[in-house]
Amino acid sequence: MNNQAHYDRITDAWTLILGENLHYGYFESGGETLRQATDALVDTMAALAPIDTNTSLLDVGCGIGAPAFRLAERNGCTISAISVSARGIAMATEASRKKGLSNKVAFHQRDALDNRFAEASFDVVWVMESSHLMRDKQRLCAENHRVLRPGGTMLLCDLILKRPLTLADIYRLREELSVLESSFGKAKMETLDFYQKTMHAQGFVEIDSRDISDEAFPTLDKWQENLERNRVPLAEYLDEKDLDAFARSCEILKELFAQEVLGYGIVTGAKDD
Repeated sequence: MNNQAHYDRITDAWTLILGENLHYGYFESGGETLRQATDALVDTMAALAPIDTNTSLLDVGCGIGAPAFRLAERNGCTISAISVSARGIAMATEASRKKGLSNKVAFHQRDALDNRFAEASFDVVWVMESSHLMRDKQRLCAENHRVLRPGGTMLLCDLILKRPLTLADIYRLREELSVLESSFGKAKMETLDFYQKTMHAQGFVEIDSRDISDEAFPTLDKWQENLERNRVPLAEYLDEKDLDAFARSCEILKELFAQEVLGYGIVTGAKDD
């Protein structure tokens, strides 16, 4: 199953596990709720670029729109948001209508590697926890650079490798990686250093990165708690095998974070004036 079909299938269920933001949280104190922490990650990202009422922003891999709605409401920016998931785009479009934000946030089913927007269309490109699902990160960065205006900023956060995986690592972790793929789709994580070098090669300047693995880690406990609390309504969307695989996936992710195989990071870069 490709990632588009996978996310069309699981999006409704994931709102009951991951919450409407559909991404990791930023737990500064550790006592936050999942919604507080996921909102905090949006705010942490947004603080890294000037985003105001004059800003045109492209949200790459927009989920069901919650981060875009928060940005539009708090920062006043105009947003074009894209995803390959037809179900996600339909849910986001309906939510935008109900919130009265259709004039500020528009959703499109498009490929991040060929987004079909004109060159120099946006002041900010926002890539929140979607790049790990795209194998060709060089093309992703090139496409994001293309649609940025001179002086514009790309903001990216995602799961990362803490170090490159060897063939021995891949063989040792083959069963765990298979379980993760069954729950989260086909992924290809990279290191922060890889992202920095790739962005540099595609023309970005002023590149910076930050490891926030410690702040993201508590997310996994929250997902497990939500899964167990919502098993009855989740059964409408996923069978027991799927739910058990997701619970196991959280345990695997905890182990890989603890072993410093995986982590979470933020990368930023600018398009030269």
